Amino acid sequence: MKRKTLILIYGKVMHPILKGMTAKYFSNGTWKETARVRRVVEVTEEHVKFETDRLLYCIEFGKEDAGVLSAAA
Repeated sequence: MKRKTLILIYGKVMHPILKGMTAKYFSNGTWKETARVRRVVEVTEEHVKFETDRLLYCIEFGKEDAGVLSAAA
């Protein structure tokens, strides 16, 4: 099985992350939208982890001025 690229983001999520729906988040001064969510991995007060067909996302809620970081898994 091929490993998915991990995307680490500091931002805010617009609505709950649901399987089969796109995820909308605010980061680095811009609203963005992902592909359809295939699986929600983990939801805490500090972050949410979920995956699409090609990417694994971790959105951290801790930073006020959100910037985007990405790293290969």
